[in-house]
Amino acid sequence: MRKCAAVLVCILLILCFAGCSHTPPEATPDGAVRAWIEKMESANDDPRAMRDAYQLLGPRARTNLKERADRASRGQGRRYEPYEMMAEGRFGLAFRPKSMKSHITDDEAIVEVRGEGPDERAEVHCVREAGTWHIELELPDVLPPNRRTDGGTY
Repeated sequence: MRKCAAVLVCILLILCFAGCSHTPPEATPDGAVRAWIEKMESANDDPRAMRDAYQLLGPRARTNLKERADRASRGQGRRYEPYEMMAEGRFGLAFRPKSMKSHITDDEAIVEVRGEGPDERAEVHCVREAGTWHIELELPDVLPPNRRTDGGTY
């Protein structure tokens, strides 16, 4: 009887801990968008938030920001990290999101974000990478530096 009770207690503990597992926000595209917005909004108060927001970006956006950081590092004489290329304190929402709906196709998704008004609408492109969803910001391409006629750069 004691053996049976011990097995039952073990099973209950396993079920309890399995039920308490926390799903990360980036398990869904809209969760990744919510988490990114949250991190960007808290970046002024939390120095780690910008790094965390950078980690929620997709590979194209991370590569773009890395190229910008490398260029800034060469031009300024100090090492910049890619997350530092996201303008701290310059992030602002055009509207307050009220609802989000994901449209998933394989490893890509578009998250439709809506606010209160009919003009308050945005689409955010996301990609699945290693089982989690990441934001692909639409960043301008990093252009090669302008060259002077004497072969130097401006």
